[in-house]
Amino acid sequence: MVAGPLLTLLTDFGHTDTYVGQMKGVIAGIAPQATAIDLIHVVPPQQVLVAAVMLEAAVEAFAAQTIHVAVVDPGVGGARRAVAVRTEKGVFVGPDNGLFTAVLERWPAVEAVALTNRQYQRDTVSATFHGRDIFAPAAAHLAAGVPMHDLGDSVDPATLVQLNLPQPTPTDHGMTLHVLWIDHFGNLITDLRPEQQPDGKPTLTLHGQRIASIARTFADVDDGEPVAYFGSSGRLEIAVRNGSAAQRWGVKAGDAVELVMR
Repeated sequence: MVAGPLLTLLTDFGHTDTYVGQMKGVIAGIAPQATAIDLIHVVPPQQVLVAAVMLEAAVEAFAAQTIHVAVVDPGVGGARRAVAVRTEKGVFVGPDNGLFTAVLERWPAVEAVALTNRQYQRDTVSATFHGRDIFAPAAAHLAAGVPMHDLGDSVDPATLVQLNLPQPTPTDHGMTLHVLWIDHFGNLITDLRPEQQPDGKPTLTLHGQRIASIARTFADVDDGEPVAYFGSSGRLEIAVRNGSAAQRWGVKAGDAVELVMR
């Protein structure tokens, strides 16, 4: 059982440097009672949109009191704001660069602040490592009970940066879907949610490969066969049973999938 406040960490820092460990060290020094969970640290570097949809897909697994620290920040040290945003599903701490777009579409912001109060930052703030020097301290102070409004100036949630997230696009015969990200297994996560699926019997086409229906799970097809299903992400996914759809077809994030209804 988790005894104290819960934090999650999502970054593109990888596992071959000490960056994540330094963030955890800062958190432990300020809020030793808190538990920090590594959500993911191998978001493709600088891919804010991919991080946004991955974060949204994971948040529902956590209690509403969780503090989520997300740092995919190609504009670090520049003009973008550092923010903390409260929603009914937790508090989100990170750069104001659209990283929280998908989260805020589902759980709108009820309060937001710019992290401008130097009292709640490290004594020396690096221009290139706000994850350690601004975001981790802010999250830790929140976990230690500091009110969010003490961290800095109030921000109108309507001014938070929003990305144009890919959406299924209607066509004459169905929809064009888009691959949002590719998971560790080579499964392709698209932008289609169940409630967006048109009426009719679907056929999917990806890089010339035809998938004749949407299945329930991998076991509905034989080994090596492609399969489409609504997965744990809450979106339509495309996989190869016991294989990699991404490797088979050379797919990358942003590629299109044609959904034809008949």
